[in-house]
Amino acid sequence: MRKAVYFEPFSGIAGDMAVGALLDAGASFEAVRDAVAAIPVEGIEVRCEKVRRGALACTKFDVLVHGEREAPPGHGHDRGHDRGHRHGKAHGHRKAKEVLAILRRARLSAAVRATAVSVFERLAAAEAKVHGSTPEAVEFHEVGALDALADVVGVAAALDALGVREVYCGPVRTGSGMVSIAHGRVPVPAPGTLECLLGFDLRLEEGEGELVTPTGAAILAALASPRPPGEFYPERVGYGAGTREGGDVPNCLRATVGRTPDPADEPAVHEVAANLDDQVPQVLARAVEALLEAGALDAWTEPAGMKKGRAGVVLRALADEGHLAAVEEAFFSETGTLGVRRHRVERSKCERAFVEVETAFGPVKVKVGTRGGKTVSAAPEYEDCRKAAAKAKVPVREVLEAARAAYRASR
Repeated sequence: MRKAVYFEPFSGIAGDMAVGALLDAGASFEAVRDAVAAIPVEGIEVRCEKVRRGALACTKFDVLVHGEREAPPGHGHDRGHDRGHRHGKAHGHRKAKEVLAILRRARLSAAVRATAVSVFERLAAAEAKVHGSTPEAVEFHEVGALDALADVVGVAAALDALGVREVYCGPVRTGSGMVSIAHGRVPVPAPGTLECLLGFDLRLEEGEGELVTPTGAAILAALASPRPPGEFYPERVGYGAGTREGGDVPNCLRATVGRTPDPADEPAVHEVAANLDDQVPQVLARAVEALLEAGALDAWTEPAGMKKGRAGVVLRALADEGHLAAVEEAFFSETGTLGVRRHRVERSKCERAFVEVETAFGPVKVKVGTRGGKTVSAAPEYEDCRKAAAKAKVPVREVLEAARAAYRASR
């Protein structure tokens, strides 16, 4: 299994909200603080506190620049889309190459640096496309400020501290209206923001004002898959607060940290099949046995209507890489088929374990399947039950029922 996080931007996303949500979900504040302190500029400090947004308890992450937090304009979530120009701060106007140079000089781990760099590279590419420039020449008017650097490095450090390897994102509420940026008045989402969010499930015209900042959009574009995770086992949930209060929904971002299956944990599995219309039942039964003896994980037959209206069967087997050649050889040797098909398949599996229970007919093993820590199946082993039934001279169904009852009683 590998660690993953699922962001739900039901009220948009900004850099400070992402850091706050990850901290609320268990990321180390010390790891975030130390990473921000490693940025080779003076005057940045960070803090976090518990706040409420609507009915939800959240973590608010703040960046202070020279002891002050920049006041947000009315339309923004956090410290503002056009914070640098609005306040006339010298640190709010930097070329992309300057920002990347700062990050590459920072005393960060390779993983944290690579994550932070990827976010700003993604934003530079989006802004270059929107303004007909090149990524190297792009100037970060809105996200060149030190607090934006701290937000991005904070996200990278929090993900690293949590051990997250995959990031997913649900529908993104973007807001509505117009917003002032360094290039003039533009619609929400701002052009660079929207370019970053191509491919994401957007809720346009939902909410008032600018709900997604360029920093938040770039974090998603660089790091997240625009979909919910498939098989997912949640472990912690966190809420990161935005600055603005009120609104029709709580102004926060939800982050659910959990685990997803790791394909590297399971060897490749192939399904092998052949269409047969000239086999007698006894040969087919032996073919299934031979496939299992060759190492197939499973083997079975399916009825099929063949060409020219003839009745036939499809013989199928599942085999891992180590047994694939032997299974294919069993197909040819046992059936005489002239060819087989194969394709790789993905599987979702329960965790399996055997529990031995005592019955009136003797001990019987029960195969127990669990998923996400919950038992989803418990099946007595047939061979154990068959042997016990033969020894006691009773129908096998009696032993099966006794084993199920014994397992239930043991829980």
